[in-house]
Amino acid sequence: MFLLSLPLLLLLAGCESTPEIETEPVQQVDPRLTRAEHLEATGDNEQAAKLFQQLAAEQQGQKRALLLLRAALSYFHAGQLETASRIAGGIDTASQPQLTFQKQLLLAELAVARKHPQQALSLLHSLPPKGSSERLLERYHQTRAEAFRLSGNLLEQGRELSEIDLLLKDPQARLNNQLSIIQTYAILSDSALEKLRPSPPGIQGGWMELTRIIKAQGSNPEQARPLIADWQARFPGHPAMPELLDGYYQKLKGQYRRPSRIAILLPESGRYAGVARALQNGFLAAYYQQEPDLRPQLLFYDSSNPEHVWPLYQQAVAAGADLVVGPLNKEAVAQLARAGELETPVLALNEVTPEVLPPSDLYQFSLSPEDEARQVAERAWIDGFSRGLVLTPSGSWGDRIFEAFRDRWEKLGGTVLERQEYDPRENDFTQPITALLNLDQSDARHQQLQRLLGKRLEFEPQRRQDADFLFLVAKVQKARAIRPQLQFHRAVDLPVYTTSHAYSGKQSPKDDQDLEGVMFLDIPWLLIREDDDPLSRERLARLLPDSQVRYQRLYAMGIDSYQLLPHLARLQNSPGEMMAGKTGNLYLDRINHVHRQLIWAKINNGVPRLTGFTPQMEESGGEYPDVRRQPGADGQTELPRTSGAAQEREPPNAE
Repeated sequence: MFLLSLPLLLLLAGCESTPEIETEPVQQVDPRLTRAEHLEATGDNEQAAKLFQQLAAEQQGQKRALLLLRAALSYFHAGQLETASRIAGGIDTASQPQLTFQKQLLLAELAVARKHPQQALSLLHSLPPKGSSERLLERYHQTRAEAFRLSGNLLEQGRELSEIDLLLKDPQARLNNQLSIIQTYAILSDSALEKLRPSPPGIQGGWMELTRIIKAQGSNPEQARPLIADWQARFPGHPAMPELLDGYYQKLKGQYRRPSRIAILLPESGRYAGVARALQNGFLAAYYQQEPDLRPQLLFYDSSNPEHVWPLYQQAVAAGADLVVGPLNKEAVAQLARAGELETPVLALNEVTPEVLPPSDLYQFSLSPEDEARQVAERAWIDGFSRGLVLTPSGSWGDRIFEAFRDRWEKLGGTVLERQEYDPRENDFTQPITALLNLDQSDARHQQLQRLLGKRLEFEPQRRQDADFLFLVAKVQKARAIRPQLQFHRAVDLPVYTTSHAYSGKQSPKDDQDLEGVMFLDIPWLLIREDDDPLSRERLARLLPDSQVRYQRLYAMGIDSYQLLPHLARLQNSPGEMMAGKTGNLYLDRINHVHRQLIWAKINNGVPRLTGFTPQMEESGGEYPDVRRQPGADGQTELPRTSGAAQEREPPNAE
């Protein structure tokens, strides 16, 4: 199925226009106020804010509060969040409901800008007071929509965007907002859209039904039109604009490229043969679900020897392939990344840290553990935490995940209080856990005090209290062993976040009760049951029993590899757009690495309970410097070395 993904609105819309703080009519306009409003209108928000502050210092009561609100909002638009927050927080709006609402709205916008959605929603838990202007109502719903997006609550995000649609007057703004409504609901699975549809459906249900049609017929307007006509008959008076579909199909035209001949470069022997078979089986499962007359021709090449990848690529191009899938080996992918230009686009099934700007037609797709680590950092930050502990296995795999987590966490503003490593060959993790929780220091102080006093003292060790959460990096068996030991060592109340590696991929309440309360992220294919989907995990299990035993996530990646191909150009040309996949909602960064927006779950009574998608936050993946400014001596555009594993041999796809 196809995910309609179109650019999100700039939800904090006030950033693009003159701030809307409602003011009283004035009898005589102070020229400084005129000057401040002019600066505000021309984008010089910092100078405008200073003038508003100067005017506020000369006023009292409501006039002073109004001017300070304008100053704080101008500082907010200037990007000076701390100053804006300090001023807004000190404004006295007692007994003035309208001003209190405007103050809370600004504080909520500041909370969203800092990626604290729950704080924003708490500030906006009450409806706006009667008499609020349409512009203030629009800001209110925009802020709530963005907060719900950051929280991964797509249903409520769509509801808020629907409220905005009823307020907009400008046709282009309405069209953009309606496209965002469709994009939001399209991230939900087809079965979820059906189950979550309200009864009676109303306007929101109409949007959800329309989304299902566009997802199913996103690339075929002729087949979609009769379905849309039937939808219109069932939802008369729905606010969806007639231009909505035409605008979408016009946007899609020229960006949806269906290949006619695909070359597949995968190893048939050697270390990665099992990984390759799982990927190929998933790829073929998606291939055979397509109508026979739409299926491209497939050409298979054995890329077991990475040194032969370039001749194999040239052979595939000579055979008429208009798209190449593979290779899998990092060494082979690195060869293509250094090629300069590629005659035929390539979807590589691994990724490498770039040393030069990769070819524009090289796309790199992997189940990157670094991507998961960055999303853990984002989830913890959104949940309101700022100080974390980290427990990782010793070795390069743990180092890679930790570095990715730390880089993203610190960019967000968080602090890693301490990291400890454990030996993955052991089963007793007392030493790293007690060191991480500072229990060893507590015991040392107790021993010292006993020696000083010369008598035995009653003692109960206390863990450190400065940590908000723990990021645990562990594979299934170790995670099940570590969590009870954390609880034993007085960390029962410490929230624990981890990656997909800690979950086996299938429900096992008896085994996973040891992971009670742990938050983890994983691919939708393993967490969302879709009985009506021919490529669901349950249906594929009947055809490919191995898909439920080993390399489960790789079967899903194989499916996505096939379904992604027609959309590569669209995703490349439209930053921020996504495609719903089995391994997550897929999008490209600016050097064509595929990133996955994963889904979060929490173990409750041994069973994963879904808590929503991780948000797509800016700068969350592919954090590479601006390559356009760094030409190399040989004419190629070079990238400075970044933290990561450019020479890592083991594919991150292997489970």
